[in-house]
Amino acid sequence: MRALTLPGQFGLDDEIEMGEVDEPLPAEGDEPFLAQGDEMIDTGDPTQVMQDFQDRLFDLVPIPSHAPDLQHHRHDPDENIDLRIEVPHPTAGRVIRMDETVHQRWRREFSGTDEEGDVSMEDVVIGEGSSAAVNRFAPFASELDWRVACWAIQDGIGHKSFDRLMAIPGVAEKLGLSYQNIRGLHKIVDAVPPRATWKKRELWFKNDPEDKHIVHHRDPLEAIKTLLGNPAHAEHVVYRPKKIFSDASKSERIYNEMWTGDWWNTVQDRLPSGACVAPVIIATDKTQLMQFTGGKTAYPVYLTLGNLPRAIRRKPSQQACILIAYLSVSKMVGKQLTKKQKSTRIQQLFHDSMRIVLEPLIEAGKKGMEVTGGDGKVRILYPILACYVADYPEQCLVTCAKYGTCPKCQVNDDEMGGREAAGWRTQCRTSKLIRIAREKATSISNFQELCKADNISGGVRHPFWEDFPHCDIHMGITSDVLHQLYQGVVKHLEHWCTSLMTTAELDHRIRSLPPCFGVRHFKNGWSQLSQVSGKERKDMARILLGCIMGKAPSQVIVCYRALLDFIYVAQYPTHDDSTLQYLTNALDEFHANKDILVDLGIRNHFNIPKFHSMLHYEECIHYAKEAWRASNFRNELPQMTQWLSRQEKIVMFQSYISHYQSEEEREEEVQEAVDGRNQDVGVVTAKRPAAPSQTLSNIQTKHGCPSFSYHLRIFLNKFLTRGDSIPRTQVGNAFLPFDKLDVWHSFKFSLDTLGNDVDGQKGIDLVRAQPGRGKSPGRFDVVVVTHNDGAESTGLHGAPPYVSNT
Repeated sequence: MRALTLPGQFGLDDEIEMGEVDEPLPAEGDEPFLAQGDEMIDTGDPTQVMQDFQDRLFDLVPIPSHAPDLQHHRHDPDENIDLRIEVPHPTAGRVIRMDETVHQRWRREFSGTDEEGDVSMEDVVIGEGSSAAVNRFAPFASELDWRVACWAIQDGIGHKSFDRLMAIPGVAEKLGLSYQNIRGLHKIVDAVPPRATWKKRELWFKNDPEDKHIVHHRDPLEAIKTLLGNPAHAEHVVYRPKKIFSDASKSERIYNEMWTGDWWNTVQDRLPSGACVAPVIIATDKTQLMQFTGGKTAYPVYLTLGNLPRAIRRKPSQQACILIAYLSVSKMVGKQLTKKQKSTRIQQLFHDSMRIVLEPLIEAGKKGMEVTGGDGKVRILYPILACYVADYPEQCLVTCAKYGTCPKCQVNDDEMGGREAAGWRTQCRTSKLIRIAREKATSISNFQELCKADNISGGVRHPFWEDFPHCDIHMGITSDVLHQLYQGVVKHLEHWCTSLMTTAELDHRIRSLPPCFGVRHFKNGWSQLSQVSGKERKDMARILLGCIMGKAPSQVIVCYRALLDFIYVAQYPTHDDSTLQYLTNALDEFHANKDILVDLGIRNHFNIPKFHSMLHYEECIHYAKEAWRASNFRNELPQMTQWLSRQEKIVMFQSYISHYQSEEEREEEVQEAVDGRNQDVGVVTAKRPAAPSQTLSNIQTKHGCPSFSYHLRIFLNKFLTRGDSIPRTQVGNAFLPFDKLDVWHSFKFSLDTLGNDVDGQKGIDLVRAQPGRGKSPGRFDVVVVTHNDGAESTGLHGAPPYVSNT
């Protein structure tokens, strides 16, 4: 492979060499890496590392260059969804033939049936005579055999613990298990075909051949076939891009999923008629394996597809994101090298490693490949590298941009605080500048100087993305709400608060905020927090404005409010011309008032890459650790890949079992789902009241609502017929046939999660109306109720003053 290395002469003698590892990865079922005396450690949820990445896989959809003026109130693009007009691409996604699905193939292999579904093996039949039935849990002996294996793998049961359980006399026999220890269980699990097989490559620098760098990887084409071939997602996979309009006039575009953007439509037009685009989304990030001490890290590479709805991609439980590689994290990158030289080697090693991992996409992106969907339909598909999700340092590493500059535009590092972006970087331009610098350079340092003059890092001669078809790596760099906005912009806003007041006063203000529905109460303030997570940043952003009200000048309040508006609008699941204008307005308002922060001495400049990245959010919308803990901490990467394979196989087999359940079981599940929906009334209260038989006067006093009786009369009067109802002027004197009521102090309610239209899961919120007792203060949450069509779901403009203090 071609690469530039240090130290040495500027020539081919310094290239990175690559070799296949003679010793293969452990065969399925082998256990060479876990010592008999070692215990597998379970210290948390084994999907946490995956979930960290899922939260960052944001979609790329297009925007027009000009947006119309806003109406007075904020507009929700998901309103009037029935009026939308969808125009799919006329030629994309043609089916060329039908084939066997992965589950049909598994059923034939595991259950001993032929292609027509007839049983052909006697040893997979359970029972005798009329009660005989095909064992749909094969290669497991029975449903119990399968469920125990599922429990042992997914719950991270230690090897020794499981073996001790199986060693208890009679356990395996009475349960009817086909395995006697963890090794036997793993042998059966390993019989399930993997999503993609693992391979290993070694890389080394020619002038340092003893320092080997190992890359564990899987074929991305196998991963793509696995994702598209999952029967559980068959009805959700999209093969045809479409344009969505708000109504029949087609005057306003709607942008939500990746296939609604211009990029997909543009690439589709370049492919042969009937072909499909598979937008490949890659995510990388170094992960700390040890929580507190030690230097153990992993460098995972994840792959998912834009063909899947974001509600599926973002949920680890859907298994729609596949780990395709572990890059080398070796600290030894050369002896007697300067810090700058080591940094250069790291860049070269990264790009050569990524080329190894993603190289199969080049040929398939040019010639296409046949892919069988989860429904058995075969299509010609072109995998195209479309998006790359990473934090800012890795964005610079991937795009070869000089650190401190923008990976998407050509702005200089001392001009990043301006309102306008510079000319866009393009992959063609970056490759050309690197090639020119390579031809002109007389030494490595001279090559780096020539590159840095054009805001290029100068550490890589041949980027991994050079030959990828229909790809622009700069355009593919996505917005990162977590790291750019919450861990970037919000973090700065919180730090600036300490310039407006002392830390002690800020903590006092935070502690003084009353408990409130949907808002976290920081009882010790913020100064005691360390290693603040993304979720905590979101909780802090909710109370940020309240913390500085009455202390900061009005222009500072405007700056904070504008940035928070931008953060929340940027997370809309659906965008149109109006919502994109909200982003523009918020940025305009911030830049119009930001000088107050310089005048107060809070900032000297705003040349902050994460603030500058907000300029590109419209463009991005426009473009449409646990495995290590299951190892014995020695030679952990092979064990991690094997652990991950078994986790994936268990999930895949669960999908296979549910797909081939009996008709009776399916009907029962459907009926249970229908019954569950009928019982879901949205509001849930306790079976017994917290304060039974309370007099009306007592309720009015304890809850601070002196007009409760009056409004209760108005409410009850609405249920009377027209002839029996009392005129509104006289309703206050109407007789109530009771003088006591049962009182509940809380209730729970559920609302559909934004953008979640796949699994139907709902979040539960709790509202309290609890009077004080003794020295304990009461808590009365404020609830804003939208009770007519005049109120917008995205704001309070246009809504009547109908606020309920529960």
